[in-house]
Amino acid sequence: MVTRDEARAAKSMLRERLQRVDGVQGVGLTQRGESHEWILQVDVADVRARKDVPPDVEGVPVTVCVVGAVQPL
Repeated sequence: MVTRDEARAAKSMLRERLQRVDGVQGVGLTQRGESHEWILQVDVADVRARKDVPPDVEGVPVTVCVVGAVQPL
């Protein structure tokens, strides 16, 4: 099971890797399943950006959520 600290370290690596990928809106931590395992979530503007997101980083699973374009309020 991935700890919160392990997920945070992987998040930093993933943010660095994706910072120049067009369509990535954000990278965050979330929990999944009944075990509340820590995973990474990448928010993307559309499905095209999914191809550049790895399935895991340092053993931490990555999920992708298509959220559309993010605009400030």
